Amino acid sequence: MSAKWMWRLLLSFVVIISASGCSSVLGPGDNGGSAGSTGLSLSILVGEREMAGTSGRLLSEAYTEGNSIIELLRKSGIVTFAADGYSILEVNKVALSQDMVWEVQVNGKKLTDWNSKIETGAAIIFAAKPAAAGAVFQPVLLTVNGGSEQPELTHSHVLSYTEDMSVRGLMKNSGMIKLAEDNKTVLAVMDYTPLSSEEWKLKVNDKGLLGNGVDMKLRPQDKLEISLVLK
Repeated sequence: MSAKWMWRLLLSFVVIISASGCSSVLGPGDNGGSAGSTGLSLSILVGEREMAGTSGRLLSEAYTEGNSIIELLRKSGIVTFAADGYSILEVNKVALSQDMVWEVQVNGKKLTDWNSKIETGAAIIFAAKPAAAGAVFQPVLLTVNGGSEQPELTHSHVLSYTEDMSVRGLMKNSGMIKLAEDNKTVLAVMDYTPLSSEEWKLKVNDKGLLGNGVDMKLRPQDKLEISLVLK
């Protein structure tokens, strides 16, 4: 065999070996990406509102084979648990009032055992429910947005709707908001008072409120957002 043909044969052999090596590293059908590779899905439902945001990615990144549901949630940091290690305080920075509870579902079934194993492709749902059996669920959402200046303030709080509830009434009854003597201007939220270059802005269902907007009557499923912004 000529040196020319020997060289071509050797080159083909090297190409085959290289292709085999790449295939074994990525695995069949693997594109090398980590986010979403587990096929896990996450929903956080407050009535008709979906609150999951990008937290599904954190769940996928935390997953390892053989995880129990409680192990996965603790590692991901999505859920804040009480001192007993199982009672839920917050899910993705969403907290419920005392007359509500989180119901956890896996693949459409209510979770009864925190230590059950979670498989790839599982669908996990956190749904806010009334604590009292048979009670009508009528939530209103109070969201605090600390923006880039105070991101630790960013949280959502789910409260029960009451008849004739106004924006002002929701703020006063939340226990988190301090109003000025005019009962309109927000002075502090979660004990944070804005700097001279900052102020609080109010929105209901993504529409800005001005002046007497605090007298606006709310309805179930409405969202009041209080955002810290630069003047």
